[in-house]
Amino acid sequence: MTMKVAIVRGSNMNPFEMQSYEPLASGYDLTGFASYINNYDIKRIRFPVKKLHIMEEYYERLPWPGKSLAYGMLLPYGGNYRMIGLEKELASMDILHAAETYNGYSYQAARVKTGMKKKLVLTVWENVPFLTLHRFRGGLSNEKVVSYVRDNTDIFIAVTERAKNALIIEGVNEERIRVVPAGIDTDRFTPGPADEGLLKTLGISGDDFTILFVGRLTREKGIYDMLYAARLVSRDPDLSKVKFLIAGDGPEKSAMNAAIKKLGIEDRVKLAGNFTYDEIPGLYRIAKAFLLPSIPVHWWQEQFGMVLVEAMASGLPVISTMSGSIPEVVGDAGQLIQPADPVSIYDAVRELSKDEAYCKSLAMKARKRAVEQFGLDRVSALLRSAYSELQ
Repeated sequence: MTMKVAIVRGSNMNPFEMQSYEPLASGYDLTGFASYINNYDIKRIRFPVKKLHIMEEYYERLPWPGKSLAYGMLLPYGGNYRMIGLEKELASMDILHAAETYNGYSYQAARVKTGMKKKLVLTVWENVPFLTLHRFRGGLSNEKVVSYVRDNTDIFIAVTERAKNALIIEGVNEERIRVVPAGIDTDRFTPGPADEGLLKTLGISGDDFTILFVGRLTREKGIYDMLYAARLVSRDPDLSKVKFLIAGDGPEKSAMNAAIKKLGIEDRVKLAGNFTYDEIPGLYRIAKAFLLPSIPVHWWQEQFGMVLVEAMASGLPVISTMSGSIPEVVGDAGQLIQPADPVSIYDAVRELSKDEAYCKSLAMKARKRAVEQFGLDRVSALLRSAYSELQ
């Protein structure tokens, strides 16, 4: 009999992660569970997804201190992302697959698992050990929930080795952990000619050595180090063709615009705004290299970096930092530097832009690594293998 699998992600259900699960529909009966308030467009997911309400929809409407009191009351029951009616939906499932030890829906899945003898799988991106004790309000209350989820999970799917090690530090037996990276469509993200229309729209010349950044505009992404490096580049007469293209939006956008003007680098840096997922492959093809200068903070470090793998699959050499899980994702396909070091960013940009053979060598390594390590076929096979252990 075909096993029924519930993939529970609440407001973080997204087509990018789920593309690795879609091939499992041949062999498993998949159903996704998302919240009505969702951070992504889930219409692209090619298996059924049910929507449920979450508690935040209700207590976020409350004035202070009602909101804070409601949050505190929910902590012993999973707190964030607790989904209304989820237990009833999971009762008919065989495998319950949630994400992160601290999410409310993971706690709900763990309770169903223990009460009805289901199998529980947990995907873990988090690579900061004991995060709930450091970051979330009511850390000790959250830790009780986290401990219950940890203790009752059958198999952990750690997205990186660093996430695996964080679990081991927290006391999880290594035998319960499988490392399965995030997968991408390497047929969508491929090297190819630059779109002349896109170049014209963005005001970029095909002769420019364009350094691309794609991501949310927040301090921990190292965005100001990128601007400071651009200032150094602008003063180097040998790097007159180097430009920085920044795609994304976020809370630092206005401050970045001000910094660009203050640094006098308007002719070197372009804030291009957001692009749709369908437009992103074309964006990679107009670039010569990719930059992600992430900075670790006490409550976060780069967990994976999907954009790194997309860039690598597109045949771009990578410049990034030794933050979180970045080194194991990039491997030998790029230059890794210390975080918060604009001078090293400048040095890496200079080396790539001045050494065409080296740049091409990294580009070839990047494409090869993306296909071999992060292609959908490989990742889906690893997920299928993990599920088969539960039959």
